[in-house]
Amino acid sequence: MFSRFNLQIDYLSMRFPHNPHFNSHFDLVDDLKWYPYVGRTFGTKSRRVMVYAHNIPIKEEEFVEKTKEFQNKSTWADCIDEYTYEQGWWTEAFRYFIKGAVGLSENYTQGSNPEVIAKVDNFISSISYTNFIQGLVMSDSQIALADADLVTKSKVINQQILDILNITHCICWGAPVFDYVRSIPGWAVEGLMSYEQRGFGYCRVLRTATAPMHVLKIHHPSMPNFKPYSSETQQIISDFLLLK
Repeated sequence: MFSRFNLQIDYLSMRFPHNPHFNSHFDLVDDLKWYPYVGRTFGTKSRRVMVYAHNIPIKEEEFVEKTKEFQNKSTWADCIDEYTYEQGWWTEAFRYFIKGAVGLSENYTQGSNPEVIAKVDNFISSISYTNFIQGLVMSDSQIALADADLVTKSKVINQQILDILNITHCICWGAPVFDYVRSIPGWAVEGLMSYEQRGFGYCRVLRTATAPMHVLKIHHPSMPNFKPYSSETQQIISDFLLLK
């Protein structure tokens, strides 16, 4: 995920301002490239949700420009407004995910029914969100895998992010991200299972002996099999978020 536009951020008018409370902790993480978005109501309830997208594939001719854009650690955390309400090819996956996560039956805009807007806004404000891969991935295709060194480095970084945020529920976009999370060194995995719906799976990760983290694999929201409006997709996510 990246912002389509190089915008000057008006922090006073942001719908989803990033909660900076954890930034001082993130700054102690070696090689962290950008802060995850952390919603303003994140952590006010016992459930603490991390949503992991995969990576940011960048064409070679754009790589230098985008590297400069992401030198600011807040770049990622400050573009959630755009990704939630701007309708464009670059926001489709995130918006499809939101539709499935909050149980919508049709598209939404800023002018939608206030009850729909409240569902969307409350959910976005309560979660944390980032790409698992901490670094741009040079690729001519939107479907790209990071090299082994970057994956290994990203596992170390994300282990610390998940611990800092004390995540209880982790949603992974696609099989690669799910595999990254459950293979973080030192964490035990139990309860691995697949759902009947293609591309969905589950496991528990024991970050510590007393702190299990529920992990959900979903079909990548950019792909048709995610089915954001289907009762099956919505029920899987809803049931997952209710796990204790």
